[in-house]
Order: sequence, then C-alpha cells, then structure tokens
Amino acid sequence: MYLKIGVDGGGSKTEIVALDQSDQVFRCLSKPASNYHVVGIEQAVQTITEGIREALQEESLKGIGISLAGIDTPEDWKIMANGLKQKLKSLAQETLIPYHEVPVVLENDAFGALMSVRGKFSGNVLAAGTGTVALGVNPEGTVFRVGGWGHLIGDQGSGYDIGRKALAATMASFDGYGPKSLLETKITEYLGLTQVPDISDWLYRSRRTNKDVAALVPVVVETARKGDNISKLILDESGQALGLLTRALLRKTSGSEIGFVGGISNILEFIEPSFLATIQEEFPTFQVLKPYYSSAIGAARLSMISQVRHIVF
Repeated sequence: MYLKIGVDGGGSKTEIVALDQSDQVFRCLSKPASNYHVVGIEQAVQTITEGIREALQEESLKGIGISLAGIDTPEDWKIMANGLKQKLKSLAQETLIPYHEVPVVLENDAFGALMSVRGKFSGNVLAAGTGTVALGVNPEGTVFRVGGWGHLIGDQGSGYDIGRKALAATMASFDGYGPKSLLETKITEYLGLTQVPDISDWLYRSRRTNKDVAALVPVVVETARKGDNISKLILDESGQALGLLTRALLRKTSGSEIGFVGGISNILEFIEPSFLATIQEEFPTFQVLKPYYSSAIGAARLSMISQVRHIVF
C-alpha cells in the first residue's frame, strides 16, 4: 500500500495523517507544536519527522506534504527545509525508506488550508485564527497571498486583534476615557486577577504570546451575547477587516467564494453581518464555503501538487 503523508503544524499542535490509495484516512496522529518560532527549529523538526515515521510503518510512501505556521518568508522556508532535509536523510538510513525518491512539499499552513476546502489546488481560502492570511489560485494557476504579515503590521480581524482590542477597551473603561464595558469585569475574572490594573502585570511581565491574547476571544463573544456594545463593535470591526482582506484576494483571483478556516470561523455568526456586507459591496454574489477536509488531509493532497515548493535532496 502506498501512502501520502500530510503534516499540519502550528503553534499549539501538529496533526499528521496518512492517506491510502483512495485518499481515505488510514492513520491519524496528534503531536505537539511545530511552529519553529514557538518551539525552536530542533524541536519542530523532531516533532515532524517522528510523526512521519509513526504515520508510515510497513507501508510504502508516495509523497509528503508539510504545511506549517511560521513559514512566512523565504528565510523561514530555507531554515525549515534544511532542518527537515537533514533529518529525513538520517531517517532514510535508519528505516531504509527512500524519502529522497518521493515528492516532499513544504509550505505555509495556508496551503494546506486551501487544499482542505475542496481538495484541489484552486479557489480561495481565508485562514483566521491567532493571525490571518488569505490565499488563492486564479484560473491560470497563479498563486496570490494577501495578509499574513504578523501582529505588528497585519493580522487585522484575527483572534489576536480581537483580544488586543478587548484589553484596550478594558483599560479605557477602567480609566474612564472610553465607554463603560462588561469587559472590564469579565476579562479580569477570566484571567484570575483581583483588579483591572493587574492586567498590566499579566500582559507585560509574563512574556505573553499572541496566543494568550487571542484566547480572550471567548470572553468578547460572551459579553457581546450579554449586550455589551463595545464587544459587539470589536467583533463587527473584525468582520469588516476580514472582509477587506477577502475582497483584496478576490480581485486578484477573479473569484466569488472563499473557504473559511481557523478559530475565528467558529464565531462566524458574530462577524458574518459585517464580513458579508463588506465583501458584497464589490462582489454581490459572494459565498462562504465550508471545507470538506481537515488541513492535515489538505497537506497530504498538497504533496502531489507541482506548483508549490519542494525540498530537494
């Protein structure tokens, strides 16, 4: 049996699947994080290659698709590709599995997300979680990417963006230079703090990550459900920002639909009105697609695509 291996790696976990010759899931594994910016290059490479080794046992190998968060620049790709290349060479000597004889694809996690929408290297996807990026392929096969520039100059509408705005609104409510908001009490309670000023210590003295800030999204949703206008506004702004990102991609790909993946897709009901309104100003027939597959399955299917970046042994 020939298997395709798919790796979907992020800052909190790594999902690995093996697809059989009918593209059905034959084996599925869950591993720790493999974003090298979070765990370091050695740990990231170790996690991925150990997972590949476990996913492929006595079967033969057809291809490997590795779709990772944190592969945002050519330098990121080079660092990760070199690490994986050396480790897979060592693994080939140990196991006698000819990794160098099959396609090994390495791409940003948005590529696995794109393949998860319909299983094809075409169309558009919006990946909105802790960060945001939109990726699409036009009818001629040209790849376009919009966003994904990180929290300092991008990630509008993301979980981090929502959490950051919620923290800012909390402090504004407390100090009195902004409207009163339920966030003032709810965020303090959620973080297990006794008073609002303690948020400063929580944020600045504990080396908080973007993921920690994005984890405040459920609090914003809860307070919005309770009628808090500031929380509603934050979620509305998220929808608008994601709508603008999507519009920019659709112009490039000549599309009219997009797959929506990531944690923010789970709160679509709160951002959908402003999201759709922003896009439909320019694309009145626009539709949101629900992905058919997981991103790990998308990564496995990516291993058969020639237009993406391969690790050359």
